[in-house]
Amino acid sequence: MLAVGFEEDVELILEKLPSKRQSMLFSATMPGWVKKLARRYLNDPLTVDLVGDQDEKLAEGIKLYAIPTTSTSKRTILSDLITVYAKGGKTIVFTQTKRDADEVSMALTNSIASEALHGDISQHQRERTLNGFRQGKFTVLVATDVAARGLDIPNVDLIIHYELPNDPETFVHRSGRTGRAGKEGTAILMFTTSQRRTVKSLERDVGCRFEFTSPPQMQEVLESSAEQVVATLMGVQSESIQYFLPAAQRLTDELGTQALAAALAHLSGFSQPPSSHSLISHEQGWVTLQLTRESGYSRGFFSARSVTGFLSDVFPAAADEVGKIYIIADERVQGAVFDLPEEIAKELLNKPLPPGNSISKITKLPTLQDDGPTVDNYGRFSNRDRSSRGGGSWERSQRVSRNWGGRNSDSDDGFRRGGRVYRTDNSWSKSPKGSEDDWLINGRRSHHSSSHGNRERYH
Repeated sequence: MLAVGFEEDVELILEKLPSKRQSMLFSATMPGWVKKLARRYLNDPLTVDLVGDQDEKLAEGIKLYAIPTTSTSKRTILSDLITVYAKGGKTIVFTQTKRDADEVSMALTNSIASEALHGDISQHQRERTLNGFRQGKFTVLVATDVAARGLDIPNVDLIIHYELPNDPETFVHRSGRTGRAGKEGTAILMFTTSQRRTVKSLERDVGCRFEFTSPPQMQEVLESSAEQVVATLMGVQSESIQYFLPAAQRLTDELGTQALAAALAHLSGFSQPPSSHSLISHEQGWVTLQLTRESGYSRGFFSARSVTGFLSDVFPAAADEVGKIYIIADERVQGAVFDLPEEIAKELLNKPLPPGNSISKITKLPTLQDDGPTVDNYGRFSNRDRSSRGGGSWERSQRVSRNWGGRNSDSDDGFRRGGRVYRTDNSWSKSPKGSEDDWLINGRRSHHSSSHGNRERYH
């Protein structure tokens, strides 16, 4: 409360208290600014530390995952993360801005019951929202950092950092909403490729380790959805079941177990068969493939351009429709991953390839090269120096937070036009029409003529 603008109110209360009293200050963490406050308000205090020497420390029961995303895929991935990792339990999704909290909550409501919580919500609505979340009337709370401190919300199973926190202390407070009182919990950090270095910095500052993993596959989503539906069905009162037994018996006689499977599919939200989706953008109808080239069959730098040139020779339609291309980070491997529409991907997988090259459909992304400098503001605005800024109102801190890390993370995406994706940052997938290059594949050069002339590239 002292840190977010209530310092003057607390001082006013202290003035009304007896001079002889016992004062106690409780804090989930003990960074430098909290210690300064203790020295200011407490007289020769005794410190009871239940954490240890480390400034920021998470509860041992919290499992940490880091999942790479793009700004366009975040909201699609989010619902799958909640389905797979929360397993029907309570989830808090943390955003940087009030606008994001509202928009993400509205987007989730189409498939999962959710509500937003931030500084613009009235106290009455805030209490209704928190009570509804505690009572299980809805299972997902989308909130700004106002919800990370001081709220007593028991039995939260999953925390999702939709945007990177600004400092390690905020990460600890957010993640600390789960895994409380010795229970287990899960915290997931969503990040873009350009923010990978920041994630490593966060690991170092907090003293934790993330398990880097890909977004859930469709099979995982289907299985988790079915499990949650089954759990819901097990809670139906036996008196209610009696009314539906005749219809259930008739369906079972006619369709057997298919009747139950159809009911599970419908209740899980999959009345129509699910389509494949990209591991990079999570866009439905797209497939992520991996191209790997043996070192003896390539010269020079392996790049997105060489991938596009390779596709032009093997299957021109694939080169025309290719989506984002990322180079694999492992220097021992000459390879890249890229997106293609599902039908074109099927055709490409059946095409003969030059010796030394292989293309396969993957179910998990390898570690990819950074696509540019980090765009978040991690560490630039720390909670540690709040007391030196003289408090300030919560609304002012919220206005400032609009410029902190997260909003600019959209910059890692290109834009699609006419089946091609053009460069908008330090990564790109296909050059605009009219630019031509020579591709050296298996010792031969492939020429693509153009009225704009030729530029030679050697790979």
